[in-house]
Amino acid sequence: MFSQKVIFYKVVRRDLRNNVNHHNHHSHPHVSYDVDIEEFRKAFMFFDANNDGYITVDELERAMNKCGVFPTKLEIRTIMAQGDLDKNGVITFDEFVRLMRNQERHMAKKKYDEKQLREQFRMFDKDNDGFIEREEMIDIVRELALGRFFPPEVIDQLFREADVDGDGKISFAEFAMAVN
Repeated sequence: MFSQKVIFYKVVRRDLRNNVNHHNHHSHPHVSYDVDIEEFRKAFMFFDANNDGYITVDELERAMNKCGVFPTKLEIRTIMAQGDLDKNGVITFDEFVRLMRNQERHMAKKKYDEKQLREQFRMFDKDNDGFIEREEMIDIVRELALGRFFPPEVIDQLFREADVDGDGKISFAEFAMAVN
């Protein structure tokens, strides 16, 4: 499953990909995954709803919810604890940059290459339609007798976390992001 920081990082990355030019008068030909300070600032501003220079617990939760991510209160507090380096209850811009840079380094360490990912994906994609549906996930869990490790609520959480576009199924790209 995703760590709380990975969920946070993906929300920020999605916001940057979707909105980097929205607040910018200078057009970028593309958005690189090597995010610069200006792009971090735009993401920070998205989270800092009242523009006071700090991200509070409430602002973090509201911003993530706006992006379609609904972490638990514990997950929100964990992200805050990991980001709030001086332990003053808020995330400053400098702390935000450190959090994001650390997460980029973590995300760059891929666990599996594309061939391995495709093999794993095919194991779950029983009907070979290019997507893993919830029922396919349940079937493979049943087939491998993993039910005690993956009860329905865990499968539901996996789908909530991995199904970035919210279509009720997991594409290969979503699977690769979730696994790596």
